[in-house]
Amino acid sequence: MRTAQIIRRFAFSEWGGTESVVWNSTRTLQTKGNPSEIFATSALATPGDEVINTINIHRFGYRYPYFPLSKEKVRILDKKGGNPVVPGLQKALKKGEFDILHCHTMGRMAATVRAAARQLHVPYVMTLHGGYFDVPPAEIKQMVKPLKGTIPYGNIMDRLLCRRVDALKLSNGIVCVGENELQPAKEHFPGKLIIHLPNGVNYSGFHDYAGVDFRKQAGIRPDRKILLCVSRIDYQKNQLILPEILALLGEPWHLVLIGAPTAEWYMDKVREKIQLMNLKDRVTMITGVPPDSSLLPAAYRAASAFLLPSLHEPFGIVVLEAWSAGTPVITSPVGGLKTLIRDGETGFFAPPEGAPEEWAALIWKLDEDADFRGRITDAADAEVREKYTWDIITDRLLDFYQEVQRVFRRR
Repeated sequence: MRTAQIIRRFAFSEWGGTESVVWNSTRTLQTKGNPSEIFATSALATPGDEVINTINIHRFGYRYPYFPLSKEKVRILDKKGGNPVVPGLQKALKKGEFDILHCHTMGRMAATVRAAARQLHVPYVMTLHGGYFDVPPAEIKQMVKPLKGTIPYGNIMDRLLCRRVDALKLSNGIVCVGENELQPAKEHFPGKLIIHLPNGVNYSGFHDYAGVDFRKQAGIRPDRKILLCVSRIDYQKNQLILPEILALLGEPWHLVLIGAPTAEWYMDKVREKIQLMNLKDRVTMITGVPPDSSLLPAAYRAASAFLLPSLHEPFGIVVLEAWSAGTPVITSPVGGLKTLIRDGETGFFAPPEGAPEEWAALIWKLDEDADFRGRITDAADAEVREKYTWDIITDRLLDFYQEVQRVFRRR
């Protein structure tokens, strides 16, 4: 089966959960004899084609149809929330002779995918990566902030080019990354093929890693106990609570933040808070880590605990990475995390706001009770091996593709 994977942006220097899913599922599909190619805008990257690990990656020029729009605002939209026009995408998809199109984004690009699928006479499916039914209003407000005061001339173009369609409603199938969205999706789109298909993980890459000495690489003292957070530096991820937790724990705890900033202003606030709380020598921030960097599994293996205090989280692929590395996890009880983690069995929940002492108490408990910690990490390890390897996930994805095709052909 020949597939096209369409994503809003695909830049190795600015990596996130959606990019990880597209990259790893595409590579695994390819190894199983299902040629797959990636199509994206050139946001935060360079237009053109390249081949990496036998995967064809195509990036196209784009624009955000709003006036006026400064370069700074374009960059903000590139990082999060942009709804671009991509003129070359439809023509490129038509040339591919694909059996199925898989869209990992919404808006105008999704409408373009639908148009290409109709011309190719093939089905298309869409994945809900960002929490379609449960995005907090405050986050939506922040994402559209760069467009305040602009003229949305794209609305006229959308009408003229017939892009004002509900591509999700018209799709041949929907993939819900978070189990929490499965039932709302079924209720919203009755009769449609819908599946809960979580993200996966390269289990052995994190579990068996024994290479780089992370402390030495990052310049962290050997006596420090590491708290790790791997995520985009972003208001959604709520890293501002982490310095408060660190301050409560005191020495010898050390906080490591790994992730590309998608909101520069928020990263500045995190740094300012660290400075004001006199924690600078106990915090390490690492940005721009490539997805296949040996630094990632090394960091997980070195950490005493993994923290994810998100205000909104559709799934949380980093939890799978921590589980694979044998690192205990504490997260907020939000979004897909509520069904991914079994509180007190495979990880722990703590409030994302206003209660840093609850996070600190769980960290102390895990640190002081080795048997307790072992029970949690053993249960998490079994969970990830049984349900979340990329081999298992792509087998289910292929089954879904085939079901979508069968239904499509009967129509």
